[in-house]
Amino acid sequence: MRRGSDHPALRSRTPARPEDWFPAELVAESRAYNGPLRKLRLARTIVAAVVLVAFVLGEGGPRVIEWTGVQGWAVQLLVVVLALQLVDLIHAPWFDGYTELVYDKRWGLSTQTVKGWLVDIPKGVLFGTMLLTLLFLPVYAVIRAIDLWWLWGWGVFVVMLLVLTFVYPVVFMPIFNKFTPIDDEVLRRRIQAVADRAGVTIRGSFTMDASRRTRRDNAFVAGFGNTKRVVVFDTMLEHPPEVVEQVVAHEIGHYRLKHTVKTVPVLALLLLATFAFLGWLTSWDWALQQAGVETVRDPAALPLLLIGFGLASNLTGIVSSWYSRVKEREADLEALELLGRPDAFVEVWRRMVPKNRMDLDPPWWRRLTATHPDPPERMAFAADWAARNGVPFEAPAVAEPVGGPAPADG
Repeated sequence: MRRGSDHPALRSRTPARPEDWFPAELVAESRAYNGPLRKLRLARTIVAAVVLVAFVLGEGGPRVIEWTGVQGWAVQLLVVVLALQLVDLIHAPWFDGYTELVYDKRWGLSTQTVKGWLVDIPKGVLFGTMLLTLLFLPVYAVIRAIDLWWLWGWGVFVVMLLVLTFVYPVVFMPIFNKFTPIDDEVLRRRIQAVADRAGVTIRGSFTMDASRRTRRDNAFVAGFGNTKRVVVFDTMLEHPPEVVEQVVAHEIGHYRLKHTVKTVPVLALLLLATFAFLGWLTSWDWALQQAGVETVRDPAALPLLLIGFGLASNLTGIVSSWYSRVKEREADLEALELLGRPDAFVEVWRRMVPKNRMDLDPPWWRRLTATHPDPPERMAFAADWAARNGVPFEAPAVAEPVGGPAPADG
């Protein structure tokens, strides 16, 4: 199929109802799973915010520096970061543990073990400490050196975030997962064919041992230059090659369209607004007093910065989420134009929705903050694209079993 075909709107939602694509029982099951899960995630967010605010109001930053007696602002910053990670242990593991070991197991999604969950906790503390330190150490160097720190700090933060975006899949993800080359020669050739058709050079295709923790499916393109590779969750290998191929085409579409690079200016502008807010917040004497510090140059002020960062990000996140949904639609269009198989594209969601317990009918506020369109919308998008371009497509009967055999390869 040629690129540049007629297509539905990319910046707005394609109208869709879950009942048009899935049996009523599956829609009800999706609501039964996702409704309580949304409440659980909201409770986790609220508790995390309360704990962080309590840490600030209790002057946790100055107290932990005084208690440890460490000298030097860089070491003090590291101590505060580590203290914040340890404070998170009060609440975060228990929410995550209940979700992974109880709730998702009840619904047949989680394969996590108690041992694996316990092993992940110190890894998470180490990872969180490393990430926050890498992001905020150079920012604090700017804070302590320049009066207009929020503007220069913004520039430094954007650069660090960009570096971590490229480094994360190659350096940090192996801390939690193992990556091995795909054994299936047929699937490997099909993935390579998709990359060749898209004009994207990859250095192999790999699986990630996601099944150690979950049954959910996913794939992505990781790395850059000579490290660029397609990564498929091992949980996806139970699907026919036609389904895996569609998912890979979508992910390669992200890469071919340079979405990571194009997203940088948008996120940079949103981060500029965030850092401007941080500049205002840390010039407010009352806020500094509540944190027990006299100036933002004190590493003990980091928790206050994180509160401000969270508040601003919740607002700018609405814009970034909308932009992310636009890019997801563009990648969906790439897969449709690249392979010309709207039937196989729809089959992806007919298989993944019941297996992953995906949210078929999110409330308006969830749609507003979601980074991906919901599955019925993506299926309607494919059907609309097929109709506009004269591509044969017959929507599957709603009463048919979901996740049946994939359509024959044509």
